[in-house]
Amino acid sequence: MKNVLVIALSFVTLSIQAQKDVNTAYVDSLFGQLPEVMVKGERPVVKAQQGKLVYDMPRLLEQLPVSNAYEALKELPGVIEQEGGLSLGGRGVSVIINGKVSTMSKEQLKTLLESTPVGRLEKAEVMVAAPARYGIRGAMINVVLKETLGQKPMWSGEVQGTFQKDRHESGKGQGVLLYTSKRFALDAMVAYSDTRSSNRMEKTSWHTVDNQLHELTLDTRGGGRGKRWDYRLGMDFDLAKKHRLGVVYNGNHREGYDHTEMQGTATSDRLTEGIRKLHNVQADYYSSFGLSAGMDFLFYTSPTEEKIHSTLQGEEARYDNRSNQRINRWLFYVHQEHALKNGTNLNYGIRYATTHDNSYQMYLDPTTDEAILDQSAKDLRKEYTLNFYAGASHSFNNRLSGEVSMATELYDARGRHSWHLYPTMNLTYQPADGHTLQFSFTSDCIYPDYWQMQALVQYVDSYTEVHGNPSLKPFSNYTFHLNYLWKNKYMIGLQYQDNPDSFFQLPYQELDRLAEVNQFVNFDFRRSWMLQLMASYRVGKWWNGRFFAFGVLSQDRLDDFHGIGFNRRKLSAVFTSNNTFILSRKPNLVANLSGRYQSAGIQGIYDIRPMGSVDASVQWTSANQKAKLILKGVDLFRTSSPHTEIDWEGQRMERSLDWDNRNVSLTFIYKFGGYKEKKREAVDTSRMGR
Repeated sequence: MKNVLVIALSFVTLSIQAQKDVNTAYVDSLFGQLPEVMVKGERPVVKAQQGKLVYDMPRLLEQLPVSNAYEALKELPGVIEQEGGLSLGGRGVSVIINGKVSTMSKEQLKTLLESTPVGRLEKAEVMVAAPARYGIRGAMINVVLKETLGQKPMWSGEVQGTFQKDRHESGKGQGVLLYTSKRFALDAMVAYSDTRSSNRMEKTSWHTVDNQLHELTLDTRGGGRGKRWDYRLGMDFDLAKKHRLGVVYNGNHREGYDHTEMQGTATSDRLTEGIRKLHNVQADYYSSFGLSAGMDFLFYTSPTEEKIHSTLQGEEARYDNRSNQRINRWLFYVHQEHALKNGTNLNYGIRYATTHDNSYQMYLDPTTDEAILDQSAKDLRKEYTLNFYAGASHSFNNRLSGEVSMATELYDARGRHSWHLYPTMNLTYQPADGHTLQFSFTSDCIYPDYWQMQALVQYVDSYTEVHGNPSLKPFSNYTFHLNYLWKNKYMIGLQYQDNPDSFFQLPYQELDRLAEVNQFVNFDFRRSWMLQLMASYRVGKWWNGRFFAFGVLSQDRLDDFHGIGFNRRKLSAVFTSNNTFILSRKPNLVANLSGRYQSAGIQGIYDIRPMGSVDASVQWTSANQKAKLILKGVDLFRTSSPHTEIDWEGQRMERSLDWDNRNVSLTFIYKFGGYKEKKREAVDTSRMGR
């Protein structure tokens, strides 16, 4: 469940952590920012192998001002940040660690990667079509980490602190400690952040009720504060030759508040306070003969209290709301691989997952504090997923290789079950040295978040409501991708994507009352063609530049949207340039300047205006490489906040958002003990709300 309206606007990356700790921002979605790095100088940092692009992360990042692994992954070509998570070329991407079955999510991925030093990364394998053996479908980034076991006994670690200034001051700090030896490794992490934020939304709505036009001018200003604690303890055991056991605990605790006031034609005052708690335990065993097995348990809860006092056309309303989402999830898997003599690799396995979502929302009478039954609901939702898969990869010669796989999945929810088949194929062909062709096909099924399917009504202010949709169904994803890579430095790619029943959140102005209802609905389909271009340039020995551009021809269709429907097409483009300047080698000073421009786009009945941003930074590194100081400015000209419009079949409104996107931060990092870091798996909360 959400306490504030989510309209998915992946056009912009939000930096308002305090409000995200309690609720999700009221925004729309199309694209995200696209920082791009293809090569570093004249030395290639990417290689093509069996349907994937393999990036040398230390070489790619050696002069970039990034302070954690999350920022590092955003430097990969085509990787974008949207809705608090990572995407590849405008579509969702899963991140796994060392090929392990992933339990990551947008939120937990960002939380844990932000607390992970960049020195943990060895390489990243990017695939637009992940084979079934990885346990995920669609686009994938496999992060390969530096080895810790098999080393001499040693303690090492890293401390980091950041001060950030936008309209307010925020700070965060973390410490990481690692012990390595030949048979045992231990890593521990603790992080804390205290963030403040503010925002503003100006909206004009031309709303017709009973043939009478009402013009509503609404100005909403908000602010919040969020505190967050993250902690992790992991252990790896070398039981015998090539037999390993890994156990890790991840936990976090968040608390905060959000206060918004709306003035204008209608008024509203809303205070939201909430807490989130998460506990996760993972265990994995790896054998010498290709067998691996593991389990994952997660517990998540997010109790929230909200008070709203609003007026509209002289009518006063008060809402006291208490809600919670309580999740228990188990995951088990067994995987087997065989390497045959002729260069063929076979793999197969099984996974089983079960989830219990015990959620409720109660509206209370402000005078008696008793539940209003017709406005309250409690729901226990159970889901079960059983997945069988098999695949094979083969190198036909030193020029041609490929991999195919098939997954069969049974999905059961509320006693209703369905079977799905997910084929995947990757081919890599190198007709000559320095020339690589890659073709891939992938299929997937995207499930709604749990809160999106609850039969609940949530009041954002006196005019805006969020309605759950129990009829919301998963949608299919079919993607074809063709890449041409030249000299491991330049790339051109063509992609076609078809999403029957894709779902997005759209607003609708009710015909019989002054209310804007926002709800996730299934489109008939969303289809898109995408052309991507990537290149690098160099000026002398002091300036390295990377350029990325893509164009998208998209089509959104829904024949019955409250009786009006739409079938819209739009050609959009994104241009990004990232430039690194070596100011001095002694002392080691490096500057970075990046810019992004996004043309107008659509989502359903939305029109989204052009937008962009300019970021800059300076980084100092000590002579012994142990200390680093980074001064960074983000969205220097405050041009990345979105502006959306609707003018379709009687539905008409405009909305302009002003977030804390522009900020300046100073980060200090210090390593001790010859630190070689170990990255741990993140936790999947991708379908959880709040």
